[in-house]
Amino acid sequence: MSFDIFFLLELLAVISGVASVWLAKKENVLLYPVGILSVVIWIFLCFNSDLYGQSLVNFFFFLMNIFGWYNWLRKTGDNSNMINIKSNSLKENVLSVVAIFILSPILYFCLEPFQDPNTNLLFVYLEMIITAINFVAMWLIAWKRIENWMLWIVADILCIPLFIYNEYFLSVIQFIFFIVIAFMGHYQWKKQLLKNT
Repeated sequence: MSFDIFFLLELLAVISGVASVWLAKKENVLLYPVGILSVVIWIFLCFNSDLYGQSLVNFFFFLMNIFGWYNWLRKTGDNSNMINIKSNSLKENVLSVVAIFILSPILYFCLEPFQDPNTNLLFVYLEMIITAINFVAMWLIAWKRIENWMLWIVADILCIPLFIYNEYFLSVIQFIFFIVIAFMGHYQWKKQLLKNT
């Protein structure tokens, strides 16, 4: 493939990724099919750049997009949404942090054999932390937990140097948009949560 194909794929992944996050902010279930398009492209692009953790996280996103789509469409007997925006309990927040700390080294040891020996280890460790944060954030958004937005903000900030290093400059712009939208999403979901209580 030529550089132009990779650029066009990255552009499509970025546009669909930003659209998906915008739809999530709006609590619109269409975030999931749009998200599926984005993550399938990212799986290919990241694997091609030896970003195996990011390929893995996007495969997980693919599975979680299917689960989230199903979960958000579930209805109760009176046809109201079964899953509504809510906050984690303190125990759930602690479990989320513990999950990130446990997942990071597990992901590292699982993916370490596939890493290019010339890859900067700092970026490998960073990628595993980002991957663990993303796993937990995706789980939380599938259950409409408001804390997902803060995890996305942290992970997106951490992704910027990783993607600059791999020369995916459109992605850097995408992550900046993600950060802004995540702040807006947190605000909007918090408003909705307060309105519902």
